[in-house]
Amino acid sequence: MPRKKKNEKLFKVATTIWFVTIIALVLFMYTMLSLNVLPEKYLIIGFIVILAIHLLYMLCIKLKKKALTIIFSVVAVLLSLVELFAIFKFGDLLSFINHNFGNNKTTYVYNIVAKSDSKYNSIDNIKNINIYYYKDLDDDSKLIDKVKDLKLVNYDGNVFDMLNAVTKDNEVALVSSAFYEVMIENDENYESNTKIIATYSIEVEEEDHNVDKDITKDSFLLFINGIDTRSGKLPARSLSDVNILMAVNPTKKEILMVATPRDYYVQIHGTKGLKDKLTHSGTYGGVKSTMATLEDLYDLKIDHYIRVNFNMVINLVDAIGGITLYNDQNYNITCHTNQSCTFKPGNNTVDGKCALAFARERYAYATGDKHRGENQEQVISKVFEKITSSSTLINDYSKILKALDGTFETSLEQDDITSLVKMQIDDMAKWTINQYNVSGTGSLEYTYSYPKQKLWVMFEDKKTVETAKEKIKDVLNK
Repeated sequence: MPRKKKNEKLFKVATTIWFVTIIALVLFMYTMLSLNVLPEKYLIIGFIVILAIHLLYMLCIKLKKKALTIIFSVVAVLLSLVELFAIFKFGDLLSFINHNFGNNKTTYVYNIVAKSDSKYNSIDNIKNINIYYYKDLDDDSKLIDKVKDLKLVNYDGNVFDMLNAVTKDNEVALVSSAFYEVMIENDENYESNTKIIATYSIEVEEEDHNVDKDITKDSFLLFINGIDTRSGKLPARSLSDVNILMAVNPTKKEILMVATPRDYYVQIHGTKGLKDKLTHSGTYGGVKSTMATLEDLYDLKIDHYIRVNFNMVINLVDAIGGITLYNDQNYNITCHTNQSCTFKPGNNTVDGKCALAFARERYAYATGDKHRGENQEQVISKVFEKITSSSTLINDYSKILKALDGTFETSLEQDDITSLVKMQIDDMAKWTINQYNVSGTGSLEYTYSYPKQKLWVMFEDKKTVETAKEKIKDVLNK
């Protein structure tokens, strides 16, 4: 083939490549603008550089500069591959944000419970018998519609009396999974003495949680609520096992975490009479009930919440390659919830299962539940520090998204998250994370949930509560 024709073919191929790379550039910019996580200066600089390369490439084709056209063709192809890879990766992030933020649907879970040695093993076995049902504060119209073939009888009394009737009188009960978990927590034999015949999940559209704040500029108070459910899901109501208030000052890059013991003896918001364990607040009104109870305790307004299942800790810590936790005792600690997890004095590098076991440990410490709160805060701090490092974000990006997907609920909106990500990418600043935990005195006391049986509770130390309140205000008002 004559050299002239070869050159013409080269320039035709180069022109085709140029058009393809322009399309890739347009798609890349559209994805970046839709995602809105990159600071404007990076977008502008990146666009100008890439566009300049494409213009020079086009100029080389027009001027028939063979050597430069070949060089720019290679560069353009490589650049397009990078753009397409970025589109794919950032598309995952966009999908993750759309799936996990701005979703106002909440799932309520109910169980039909019978005695373990009863003849009732399926829905067919119980269609012609009376099934006790405890009417609480939830809108139960969707549930009633789902079980319309069953003979429900409203139980006139305490929900836990109803659950006791299952084992003592061989009754069958329809009850929120949260109350069932409370029963298991306070009666070590209840789970083995009962069985769940059926489980119903009801989705309800909740009202928007509107907060007029720019969380990249305005200080805010975030409630971190950890739950431990046997289903591994996030039912609307459950025991509130982790209760951490996080005061965040984005301009000062400062965070203060305050843990409130799950057994703190408090007045559950909206109730009268006996106080109760803080953890039980989540069984009556979910995360909003616990938030309102903490607002009453500290006389502070909580702006946002994030609610996570304990499985999230395992997945996330494994995704970032483990974390290093510090055992501040001068002896080895073997975790009660996972006997394979032992912590020597000082630093210990652990995987997700042992990080969770550490966060749940209380029996190894003289201060019990108070120290457990400190452990939980340490786990959160170490995870936060590692994720906000540039190397972890780049290397473990896909693993982090996969680990987090579907494991939490939050009142934060998509714009809040993208703004925070953009802020962190822009300055890659190091955050200062501090802790302060309230304390109290353990005792046996009657509770709102269990008015006939004394449970272990912790009476608040008012001085530490007041100190915590002032420390939070100090961070928020700087």
